[in-house]
Amino acid sequence: MRADQENSTASQESIPKSMKAINPMTLAEVETLMTEEAAVSELISRARQASERWSEISLKERSRQLIRLGERITQERDVGARLIAEETGRALSLAALSELNTVQSFIKAAISEARIALKETKVKLSPLDFPGKSAIVEQVPRGVIGIIAPWNYPVSNFYKSLFPALLSGNAVVMKPSEHTPRVGAWLADLATEVLGEDLVLCVQGGASVGRALVEGGVDSVVFTGSVATGRAVAALAAHQLIPCSLELGGKDAALVLADADLDRTALGIAQWSMFNSGQDCSSIERLYVMDRIADSFIERLNTVISHLTYHGDGRLKPEEEADIGPLQTAEQLAVVNKHVGQAVAEGALVLCGGKPSGVGYGFQPTLLDRCVEGMLVTEEETFGPVIAVIRVHTVDEAIERINRSRYGLNGSVWTSNIAVGRAIAKRLDVGIALVNNHSFTGSLPQMPWTGVKETGYGVASSRWAYHTFVRPRTIVLDKNKDPDPFWFPVDESYQRFVEAVALKNLGGGIGVLFRLIGLLGKRIKATKSLLHPTEDDR
Repeated sequence: MRADQENSTASQESIPKSMKAINPMTLAEVETLMTEEAAVSELISRARQASERWSEISLKERSRQLIRLGERITQERDVGARLIAEETGRALSLAALSELNTVQSFIKAAISEARIALKETKVKLSPLDFPGKSAIVEQVPRGVIGIIAPWNYPVSNFYKSLFPALLSGNAVVMKPSEHTPRVGAWLADLATEVLGEDLVLCVQGGASVGRALVEGGVDSVVFTGSVATGRAVAALAAHQLIPCSLELGGKDAALVLADADLDRTALGIAQWSMFNSGQDCSSIERLYVMDRIADSFIERLNTVISHLTYHGDGRLKPEEEADIGPLQTAEQLAVVNKHVGQAVAEGALVLCGGKPSGVGYGFQPTLLDRCVEGMLVTEEETFGPVIAVIRVHTVDEAIERINRSRYGLNGSVWTSNIAVGRAIAKRLDVGIALVNNHSFTGSLPQMPWTGVKETGYGVASSRWAYHTFVRPRTIVLDKNKDPDPFWFPVDESYQRFVEAVALKNLGGGIGVLFRLIGLLGKRIKATKSLLHPTEDDR
């Protein structure tokens, strides 16, 4: 689950002030701007004009300009981190690390992927069947890409699509979450400063503005958000006959085998269940542990999670940053509270945490033991700092339970036997399977970020994502001086030629090949005779 959103760059004039965002730590209101729905199509038209200019620039030059954009983002990272912290409540250092400090390396790797994805492809044609002909397939930018991104990673969720879209020669219209609007506007402003007017525009608002974006004339849509909204976006895109890439919910699982390095595994599980307060589509929410090592492992995990700091736990000085920040909205806090409360009511044991922190929309980092299928924490996306432990007796039992989920983004296996881990990873019904790690590939532009089932059919990052940003166009060149042998007229030589082609394709020998070559001359002569028919032909 993520959010559904919107905002506007400084270059977009006369947009009324009407929306408020909330700092989830202090609960202070943060004023923002809203785009009028009627203005969205006009902004898309402006982006289309910019795309025509941009698409004529070489990939090498587009790459050079994006590297400049990366430099500006890096130079302004303190401003970006402050905006992220104000709008999400996340620690400044965590905001910088997860969304800003690596942008330059991300762009450079994305450029390498673009060179592969956008390369022209030669098509092999038989000189006998298609004499004098050659063909290539080139990748053509679609035009204007609409990107609707959520609040949990308000900058990096754009990176995965923004940079490939621009490298492909497209313009982009971004729609940030209404909960993190200023971060999106900041990114679009920097893009305008470096790349020029209207190539990257930003619209702001809620679902109605998102709908206006999809229906306003974009050529492709990338959406990250909830399953329900994703279905609606897919339906709108289908009605417009434009491609749509969807990344939706997740309920990631990790499996700890009995031979795992329990110390490292406890640290890794804590990292990828609690990072960003669990507000990550690939956060580990279900933890399957082999029963015979469960007590020992869970003790270690509990020790790690219990030592994570959060505002309200009494261990932090006012100026210190917490490991765990608040949830983004009051609605999300209510979801997490409901999931934990229902699990406890049905027999789950709270080993640490288990309730709101008392500061803003904060929730204590929580470890629940003795969870079972049917609980909300094992079935629904919690999207908070909560991990549900399910004890299992066999690997087959664990795999069956993991794959039972209606989601399928990441899945991980933790073991000291890499070969066994790989074999189990291949049995997981997910888009990304890992051994002894989890989630981190979402920040790598070389790897496809994708899932199955209700996680959606989108692909982000990597060369495999480019079908959203480009379409193939075939160019055929014919240098043949003579008519093709399959042109009119349909006479006896035509029938004999058709039969010879069939025999050749069935693996006929050298005799069939010579017969076919002999018939080529007759076919050319017959076709040319249509220009100079004899009296008998008339």
